[in-house]
Amino acid sequence: MALVEHGKIQGGSIVFLEPLALPEGSEVIVSVEIIDKAKLAVLTASKITNAESEEFAALDCFGMWRDREEMASGEDWVRSQRELWSHRLATR
Repeated sequence: MALVEHGKIQGGSIVFLEPLALPEGSEVIVSVEIIDKAKLAVLTASKITNAESEEFAALDCFGMWRDREEMASGEDWVRSQRELWSHRLATR
């Protein structure tokens, strides 16, 4: 498993913005990349908060297909669509 997190050096230790979701006592290998201010601005701007993700998931478009029979299994639906695509390519 690989995990990439943003942190800050404080008092010689790495302090993360949020606690890491790792089991206590996990052994890890740490690779440190010092980032410049431009990259830091991009990382900070792209960080989505839990409140923002909950607000996004509350949009009306989420779940709008849940009652459709053909969408009971998303995997099966995608598989059937890909099969149609391959038939279209073969018939030309």
